Amino acid sequence: MNIDWTQLITQAMKTQAEAEQLLAAVVAESSRYRAIADAAIAPLQDAVDIDEATESEVALLKAWKKYRVALSRLPDQPGYPITIDWPAIPV
Repeated sequence: MNIDWTQLITQAMKTQAEAEQLLAAVVAESSRYRAIADAAIAPLQDAVDIDEATESEVALLKAWKKYRVALSRLPDQPGYPITIDWPAIPV
């Protein structure tokens, strides 16, 4: 009996594949949240740019920008991507 060792899947390979899948899922989720932030920021930034923003719009713009920065810093968190402290979406 000949064994085709090229078909062997090791535990290390399974673990690596699971880690890659987890990272891909986290990146996709982060991208989804980033798109939400971008969509919220655009009209608020427009209002600021044309000097028509209210105080509450300026405050909300700042909150959304802080949220977007927090999303960009997710990979810096200890335990990433297994443990993630997701930032709260501004309201």
